[in-house]
Amino acid sequence: MNSRRLTPEILDSLPPSDPAALASRRDLQRIHPLLGQHRLWIEWLRKTYPSGPPRSLADLGCGDAHLLAQILPLAFPGGGNGCHLLLVDRQPCVSSATLAQFRQAHWQPSVLSATAFSWAQSTTAVDLVLTNLFLHHFEDAPLEKLLREISRIAHRFAAAEPRRNLASTIGSRLLRLLGCHPVTLHDARVSVAAGFRAKELSQLWPSSTIWSLQEKQAGPFTHFFSAERKD
Repeated sequence: MNSRRLTPEILDSLPPSDPAALASRRDLQRIHPLLGQHRLWIEWLRKTYPSGPPRSLADLGCGDAHLLAQILPLAFPGGGNGCHLLLVDRQPCVSSATLAQFRQAHWQPSVLSATAFSWAQSTTAVDLVLTNLFLHHFEDAPLEKLLREISRIAHRFAAAEPRRNLASTIGSRLLRLLGCHPVTLHDARVSVAAGFRAKELSQLWPSSTIWSLQEKQAGPFTHFFSAERKD
């Protein structure tokens, strides 16, 4: 495939309350399971934290936090055990019902309105930073800077991104068969063009012997990257 090509996504420019934004977020709630991301995250979290959740978990670009609300109860059926849940987004739209759901399961959620850069530069250490369909919004140079900041504060980092391949390109065009909103159809196409393949994220992660990196295709449509400190 050709190199990454970034085009602005419409959803990023819409206020969270805009009807088109609401419709597109509803589409994403349907699409995440179809992409295999629910299963991917649940299996990875269970394998990585077999004894229970980390002490702190940050979700960059959390949006409405619907994905976390779906996967955390299945990955950690015993609840959050007091884990600090940091929900970070430039325009967060986490409902009070979702926050109540987290608290009821013994997570301690905090909604933080901030860019990923400003948050990473100002926060203290975090056990796990994860992000879903977020890194592809950045050109390589600012993304390298962001990953450097994340490596400074995180013990582990994981990201699920669009896979830049033929299957994803075809899949993005078939979403119209699901009746997805025009915003979703546009953003899906440009997301694939901005996605990742091979070892592109590993090459942007800070070079150091203290990190163990994994980068791979996860199903036909998803590119997965993780970094873990060896100490």
